[in-house]
Amino acid sequence: MDIGKALRKERLNLGLTQQQMCEGILSRPFYAKVESGQYRINAESLFRILFRHQVDLMGFLNLIQENYMPEERKVENQLTIKINQAVNAKDIRTLKLYCQQIIDTSSNEVLKLRASITLAYFTGELDKVDGKTKAKIKAEFDEGRKWTSRPELLRLLANTMPLWSQDELDFLIGRLLTKAGKEELSDLMLERYLRLLENYLVICYERKVQKKTIHSDHVNEVMNYIIKVARPFHLMIYRIEVFYLKALFSGQKDEAKKIKQSLKKIGYEKELASWPE
Repeated sequence: MDIGKALRKERLNLGLTQQQMCEGILSRPFYAKVESGQYRINAESLFRILFRHQVDLMGFLNLIQENYMPEERKVENQLTIKINQAVNAKDIRTLKLYCQQIIDTSSNEVLKLRASITLAYFTGELDKVDGKTKAKIKAEFDEGRKWTSRPELLRLLANTMPLWSQDELDFLIGRLLTKAGKEELSDLMLERYLRLLENYLVICYERKVQKKTIHSDHVNEVMNYIIKVARPFHLMIYRIEVFYLKALFSGQKDEAKKIKQSLKKIGYEKELASWPE
């Protein structure tokens, strides 16, 4: 959907006339031609209209992103969504198919690294990842690259955690927590952080990094951070997963089982397939 059509959709949802939508910002005849795709609107006017009518910006961007995104990026996004669905469902056959498709066709080196490590992890072949690939991954997290603010590198770290030693991983998570404590994150960036931090807790649990070890501060710190910031309803699943992992870390498997069963009862069985036990 182009910007004009998206504006029209939002205007009709709001029950406004074209005059009401653009009044004081653009003339109605000009705005009408924006909606019809004959004229382009500048960024300042667009945002003034969106903010005036309290249009959800993320929702608006979701409407238009397919129209303005490069074709290769569209394909990559679709494959990434399918990979995430396969991971959540532990569908290894489908995961292999889509990861290999990215490895074979994408020109995005970071995405190819993510796909190859995800595939190696879920097929039990991490030990076959060569030194050159590991070096490429670690080079992306040089401090000068400001990786804590770059979505593609946050996703890369989330996907490649099993390759990092515990000390290396704790160092990177420490940097992430420091940034999170200093800056107010957008909802989108906060959710990226939450997904990554949940992965960290799962890796620590799988490695049997118990709270009494040298790494306990980060396990506790990450759990406390997620419980603190994941209060909004749309982030609640991250909070629930922390309580689930807390039960696992403390050996209370019956309590963890109760949490999982409660979520299954309300229809989240597929989303829970990737949770550790």
